[in-house]
Amino acid sequence: LLMSIPGWAQESYPKAEVFGGFSFSSMASGTPSVRNSFYGWQASVNGNLQRRLGIVGDFGAQYKTVAGVGISNYQYLFGPQISLRQEKVTPFFHALFGANRTSALGLSNTNLALGMGGGLDLNVSDRLSLRVPQFDWTPIHGTGAWTTNVIRVGFGLVIKVGE
Repeated sequence: LLMSIPGWAQESYPKAEVFGGFSFSSMASGTPSVRNSFYGWQASVNGNLQRRLGIVGDFGAQYKTVAGVGISNYQYLFGPQISLRQEKVTPFFHALFGANRTSALGLSNTNLALGMGGGLDLNVSDRLSLRVPQFDWTPIHGTGAWTTNVIRVGFGLVIKVGE
C-alpha cells in the first residue's frame, strides 16, 4: 500500500488552463503564392476532464488595413483537446468547431469555422507555461464553399489553475 502512494502523485494535473497571447493568421488571396497576413490576439480556456482529455474554448482576433479599409477577423471555437503531459513539456492536439466573423466597412459575415491543430507548452513551473507555439489549420465555410488555405499561429503564456 505504501509503495503505491508515489503513483498517485503522477496523476496530478491542472483542472483548468488559461492561455493568452499574440496571434498571426495567414490566408491565400486568389493566388496560393500570394498571402494576406493578419495580426492580433488569441485566448483559450481548457477545462481538463482527465489527465489527457480536456474541453477547450478558443477565441482569437486578427486585424489588417488594406487600401485604407480596416478588416477584422474573429474566431469562436470549441472542442476536445488531448494533452500528452510530461515534466518539462506538454504537447497537445485539438479538433475545434465554431464560427468565424469577418468585418469591414461596417458590414460583417459569420461563417462555420474549424480549428485543427495543436501546439507545445514549455512548463516553467507547476502554475505557468510558455506556449511556443500553437498551430491551427482554420478552414472557413462561406458562400457555399470552404476556404481551406488559412493557418493561424499563436504564442504566449498559459496559467494553470487547480490540481
